[in-house]
Amino acid sequence: MKASHQKISASELYYLPSSSMHPANTRFHFSFANYYNPTRMNFGALRVLNDDDVTPHSGFGRHPHRDMEIVSYIVKGQLTHWDSVTNVEETIGRGHVQAISAGSGISHSELNKQNDWCRFLQIWIMPSKKGGPVRYHHQQFELQERENKLLHIVGNPKNKNTSPLYLNSDVNLYVSELTDSRAIVEFELQPGRQAYINCIEGSINIEGYPLLNERDSLELSAAGKINFSLQGSHAHFIIIEMESH
Repeated sequence: MKASHQKISASELYYLPSSSMHPANTRFHFSFANYYNPTRMNFGALRVLNDDDVTPHSGFGRHPHRDMEIVSYIVKGQLTHWDSVTNVEETIGRGHVQAISAGSGISHSELNKQNDWCRFLQIWIMPSKKGGPVRYHHQQFELQERENKLLHIVGNPKNKNTSPLYLNSDVNLYVSELTDSRAIVEFELQPGRQAYINCIEGSINIEGYPLLNERDSLELSAAGKINFSLQGSHAHFIIIEMESH
């Protein structure tokens, strides 16, 4: 049984500077690429959370995936995406969310073709079963949809008709940006569920839990209501909620 909570500070994340072999300054939350830590393999269905700062005129060329659910959340700059499902190249920016079900196999690329850096979260979720059809969808969300409130951005097969995007795994993703010091954002973690909370920007207070500064995370497996409030002038965070393991 996991502890009720565990804070992972930004200083504990494995940091890989950009180079000719890896075109991004990346902070790895879990074992990935050059980073291997047997104690940081996953958190339930959450297999990968990479915080990528992609250098200008660089990125990740065409490469394959299969049997994985992938979400890209754009934080800063612009990312040009191509995939073998739509065969369309498109450039997306802050507020855009991509959801890919790799299933039996998909190829895609993620390139920063701009003169400025691009930052995005790369999130991999293990699917409920292997194989199956591949899907790619994306949606842009405006600031007012998540400002001082919780926005459900990605759902699962059970709630796919009410969530903007969905994956073939029992997960839910929520985001919020706090700009009002008086605002309280509430989230209730149900019994049998767990959540990975990442402070993307700024700092957030979580009642009863440690303060999260930029790039800090919290692994939470204690059911109950969670209250988020602003520490400072701005906070931006994501909740990845899933079945407990």
